[in-house]
Amino acid sequence: MTQHIVRIKKMNVSGWLYSLGAAFIGGGATSASAWLGLLAAKSAGMDVPSLNFQALGIIMLSGALPNFFSVLAKTPLPPVEDTEIDPTP
Repeated sequence: MTQHIVRIKKMNVSGWLYSLGAAFIGGGATSASAWLGLLAAKSAGMDVPSLNFQALGIIMLSGALPNFFSVLAKTPLPPVEDTEIDPTP
């Protein structure tokens, strides 16, 4: 049990968390652009549904999750940094 805790403490999570955050932001930004397209269509006089900020949040979350999960599928856990030195020459 303690060996697993030591391995978890040695994980380099900064790059992994950065990748997850970037995937989440990228998917959310793509979904937000669809919301902006609806606003542009509405201002042009087209009959499209209007969305409030709660609906925007749901759309952004649903757009971000596939990117988020694809990063998790490619790299489920960050690598373990092994700093032990091998005593054998």
